[in-house]
Amino acid sequence: MSSTIADEFESHRPRLFGLAYRMLGSADEAEAMVQDAYLRLSGADRAEIEHLAAWLAKVVTNLCLTRLTSAKVRREQYVGTWLPEPVVTSDGTLGPPPLP
Repeated sequence: MSSTIADEFESHRPRLFGLAYRMLGSADEAEAMVQDAYLRLSGADRAEIEHLAAWLAKVVTNLCLTRLTSAKVRREQYVGTWLPEPVVTSDGTLGPPPLP
């Protein structure tokens, strides 16, 4: 994959991470989904992608939905109040990444 596409992907990374984090509630799982989206982009026919930002958002969303509906997730049952995993934001506080 050319460095131009890698650079363009990196410009979308914070938004993709925020999307995945809000869906999954885990920074580690969100980062894994973003990495998987990058791998899918590297194997995709770039000529077929008209709008990279929309394509990446769709890929990350689908990856997260697949993760949320997997058999492993359905078997896990958390007892207690569920809270998303906090992450350090750009201003140094803990919380979810800010919306773009």
